[in-house]
Amino acid sequence: MKRFIVTEAQLNEYVERKKGEKTFWEIVEKLHENAKFLNESVSHKKVNQSVIKDYERRNLITPRVNEMLIKHKIIDQKSEII
Repeated sequence: MKRFIVTEAQLNEYVERKKGEKTFWEIVEKLHENAKFLNESVSHKKVNQSVIKDYERRNLITPRVNEMLIKHKIIDQKSEII
C-alpha cells in the first residue's frame, strides 16, 4: 500500500474539488430525470432553470461547480439554461 504525504492545503483543495464534482453530478442527474419523466406540456427549460435556482438558493453552486456547468454547456455566464 502506498502512502502519500500531503499538506493541509492540498487536502482541503481535494475535498472541495470532490464536493464540487458531487454537486455537479447531482445537478446533471436531476436535469436528466426532468427530461426523462416530465411530459411535453411542461417546459423543460423552466423546470431545469428552477433546479439551478434551487441549488443557487442553497449556496451549493460554488465557483468550481459553476465553471463545470459552463464547461459542459449546461448554463451560460448568467446562470441561465442553454
